[in-house]
Amino acid sequence: MAAGIKIASRSSSVSLTSDRRNSDRAYDFILENMSKSDIHEITQDSLQEDVELAKQYRAKSEGVWGPVSDEVWMEYVLPPKVATEAYTPWRKDFHEKYWAKASKYTDAGEAVKFLNEQVFKDLNVSYMKEYPGHKPDQNWMESTKLHHASCTGLSIMLVSACRSVGIPARLAMTPAWVTGSEAEDCKHGLSDEDQNHSWVEVLLADGKWHYIGASEPSEFDQTWFTDQAAKAIPSSSESFKNSIYAVSFKPTEFVMPAPWNREKEISVVEVVERYTQKA
Repeated sequence: MAAGIKIASRSSSVSLTSDRRNSDRAYDFILENMSKSDIHEITQDSLQEDVELAKQYRAKSEGVWGPVSDEVWMEYVLPPKVATEAYTPWRKDFHEKYWAKASKYTDAGEAVKFLNEQVFKDLNVSYMKEYPGHKPDQNWMESTKLHHASCTGLSIMLVSACRSVGIPARLAMTPAWVTGSEAEDCKHGLSDEDQNHSWVEVLLADGKWHYIGASEPSEFDQTWFTDQAAKAIPSSSESFKNSIYAVSFKPTEFVMPAPWNREKEISVVEVVERYTQKA
């Protein structure tokens, strides 16, 4: 077990009083896997509405891009939050704004690229590392009000937009890039010893996860950080920080401090092999 990572310990049996005791797999999945903090943050009415919307939108999206397994849909489309951001409803807003145009693309990957270009333009949100009111894990509403977001905030927005139209998406990240010479690190903006980065992965028709930088027009799996990601080091008993992970809503074997706010914890799955195999 890597230093700094602990074996699963986010509670997955928190109960929320509910009148809905009939079998509703989607609603039950959320209740069973929500963190304690989310249970206290998200009201029952808001959660029920979000689940119902997700179910309605699923039927529409599968009519365009084909079926998604229950397991994938519940983990990477259904959750009310992407990572550690404060909860605010997003599914209906994004769906009503972008479904009509996104659904014109018969290829889900093209729909994602459309969203990646259009969402940030429409909401006038751009990358900035530090600015007044900055929070690294802003939700979409906070980013819209401030007109700026970190790589994590931008990724939260794009994942939310993708999920709103039924495309499985998740936030991927590294706690720290592997760095080399000081001069080269500074040249590429990697001079901070613990320089973390976040981006987005989407599951496409080929059944594989593909990555793209939020608010960074590019093809899938071809970004400015592709070569940097190829240098990532799988986690070990000595260190976990130079590997690559995807955030999981459901508790996993590994729980770590969120790189963007180490007072918060996230459950993750290690996905480094897909990046280093491209080297």
